[in-house]
Amino acid sequence: PPPPQARVVTSAQGEDPQPDAQPRPLPERPQPEAAQTVREQRDAEMARLAAEVHLRSEQYAKRPNRKFVSASTREYAYANYLRAWVDRAERVGNLNYPDEARQRRLAGQVVITVGVRRDGSVESSRVLRSSGVAMLDAAALRVIQLAQPFPALPKTEDNIDILQVTRTWLFLPGGELHDDR
Repeated sequence: PPPPQARVVTSAQGEDPQPDAQPRPLPERPQPEAAQTVREQRDAEMARLAAEVHLRSEQYAKRPNRKFVSASTREYAYANYLRAWVDRAERVGNLNYPDEARQRRLAGQVVITVGVRRDGSVESSRVLRSSGVAMLDAAALRVIQLAQPFPALPKTEDNIDILQVTRTWLFLPGGELHDDR
């Protein structure tokens, strides 16, 4: 049998009865399957993040061993290598100086960085500080492309994969390229 219905009235004499109270549904309890689904989703996300961390650590371990050198480098093996590298770049740069820059007597100072692989090939090159003349900046990067391959890197104990060379080049108004030693 259904439970008796309660009646609510608004006056002391029992006038104006209110409608019968309706039973309220109980809040739904999470079903065991729903709780399991949330747990499975969390576990899957944790597994995905763990795999991502593992992949990144593997990539970090495989990154190339780099050495950075500039005009101030004094280590014997790298100082000699840089001298030969600069001589080659200057020779190629002077042979391929842009005609328009020579005719317009453009001048400027460009700072570039070049990543040289163990075999002398160029991994990357970019302008670090512009001369303010786009033609000269482009010429500096073009010289690097034309001058490669550079000599193979010297055999050293640190066994580097990429030598990162940073140099300042002077483009003179008369049409000459010089390394700022």
